[in-house]
Amino acid sequence: MSNSNTVISLKDTMKIIKKNIWIILAIIIFACASMFAVVNFVLVPQYQATSQILVIQNTDKADNNVQNSEVQANLQMVNTYSAMLKSPLVLDKVSDKLKGKYSSGELGKKMVTSNDQNSQIINITVKDENQAMAATIANQTAAVFKDNLPVIMKDKSVTIMSPAKVLSHPHPTFPNKTMLYTMSLVVGIILAGLICFLREILERLDITVLGVISNIPDNTIRKRQEYDLMHEKHMEASPVYEK
Repeated sequence: MSNSNTVISLKDTMKIIKKNIWIILAIIIFACASMFAVVNFVLVPQYQATSQILVIQNTDKADNNVQNSEVQANLQMVNTYSAMLKSPLVLDKVSDKLKGKYSSGELGKKMVTSNDQNSQIINITVKDENQAMAATIANQTAAVFKDNLPVIMKDKSVTIMSPAKVLSHPHPTFPNKTMLYTMSLVVGIILAGLICFLREILERLDITVLGVISNIPDNTIRKRQEYDLMHEKHMEASPVYEK
């Protein structure tokens, strides 16, 4: 077999695509239709809302050095505040305010706390199937934290910088339809290409599928072994006559 029979040129590629155009289109359409069904009928849309809070030090000192040290201390405490926001101390009370719609564990899974680098502002981001509910959870968490932090840390106070807003026309943050549709298109093209070129390579190599050997069930093998054993015993028990 010469190399000319196995090397696929650009011209051959175009011929393969043209010959298998309907197969290619069918695979691409199937991939996109499947993703459309999953996105619109299986995946549950998630909406997002964010509330921003600032934890500050209660002090009347005007010394700049003291104020700078307090800012650095507050920056180092941001991780502690984030953990407190997701603690049962806060989320149990938020759950009560929501009349038990979500438990504290469920609220913790819906919530993400973060802050920008070198910033004392903490973002409380909540995702929920309902955007209004996401905003309510974020605002209630900020309010409960504001009421309880001064009890634990008497020299600290919380300011709500930006409450979460209920949007009139919210857009879900999940699923990202554009990304998923693009991904399904790419996967469909790749899969179609692999199938078509594999068929072409098999044809050029002149490889033909002659048949398939199926698995033999264990009980069939066992019965065959029992039959062979009985036949062997029968042959041993048979008398031999001399002429």
